[in-house]
Amino acid sequence: MKAKCMLLACAMVGLAVTAHAQQKDPLVEAAKREGKVVFYSSEDRKALEGANKAFEAKYGIPVELNRQSTGRILKVAQSEFETNTVRADVLDITNPLVFFEWKKKGYLKQWKAAHAGEQVSDLFRDGEGFIWSRRLLLTCIGYNRKSVRDDEAPKTWQDLLASKWKDKIAMSGPASGPTFGWIVFISQKYGWEYFDKLRASNPIVAPSSDEAFALLATGERPLAIANCFDVVEAQEQGSPLGNVFAKDGLGVWWAGLAIPRAAPRPNAALLLANFVMGAEASAAASRARKGAVAYLQKDTPMAKALPPMRELVKGYPKVDWEKVHAAEVTKEFRKRMGQQ
Repeated sequence: MKAKCMLLACAMVGLAVTAHAQQKDPLVEAAKREGKVVFYSSEDRKALEGANKAFEAKYGIPVELNRQSTGRILKVAQSEFETNTVRADVLDITNPLVFFEWKKKGYLKQWKAAHAGEQVSDLFRDGEGFIWSRRLLLTCIGYNRKSVRDDEAPKTWQDLLASKWKDKIAMSGPASGPTFGWIVFISQKYGWEYFDKLRASNPIVAPSSDEAFALLATGERPLAIANCFDVVEAQEQGSPLGNVFAKDGLGVWWAGLAIPRAAPRPNAALLLANFVMGAEASAAASRARKGAVAYLQKDTPMAKALPPMRELVKGYPKVDWEKVHAAEVTKEFRKRMGQQ
């Protein structure tokens, strides 16, 4: 009798396991029927390929990647919205302020981010479910060790204003995503008067972040307000550069993540958007970039040269992103820096 009961119990367990295995996620099945997912992103290609391959391996759904600069994606997406010819299923760009304009025009879809609770900060989103974020851009104080010793490099953004650094600083303007974010951060933390003082140091404001970084790398300007990842990658290649994570906070900027309301493949869009915000995609992208990433996902492995993500966003002011307008920020910066 006992043996029969055991056999019956085993059979029931087997049936339960089989039934569970046969259960299919309706979202995944619907996404598969849509055939593919189209992803517009300005992120580093290596990181994107790492995450996209992980998605394709898990779900068997091809990712059609349109990797271009944020400016180019903005023009293409804007045209698609205005002509009702939307191709993108997911948008991921480093100008999230445009998303707020698109939200007002009804271009974006409201959706629930499954991994939002796993992020180290909730400061980089709209709070209504239209605009999320998964990655940050970090601005640090870069210095050339051929001219500046580790112990004398500025440790805070206020230190950078010291008279000893006059004619020694390079930076890019607000057209650069990381620099724009730094400008917003500094103006929120110290007020626009900070830039009056910075102007007195006579920094070179290069047309692009690449040109500003070149001035640092060659030593023409031994200090730079720089993209942290550029410095970290240069260090790995043997360049004599140092990187200071300012004690009074990093000039963090964020990339917005959104789904168009008219996305042609809405199920695949939701599946991919949630996937890239999760630990699996973040880890895959991090491996592809050797840890030179700043994802909000709390369990993302990062390069040893970078502080933990919780430290990177610590002390960041709460900003009402709806009230931050790129044109106004750019105009004020140029006025303060004497570029008008």
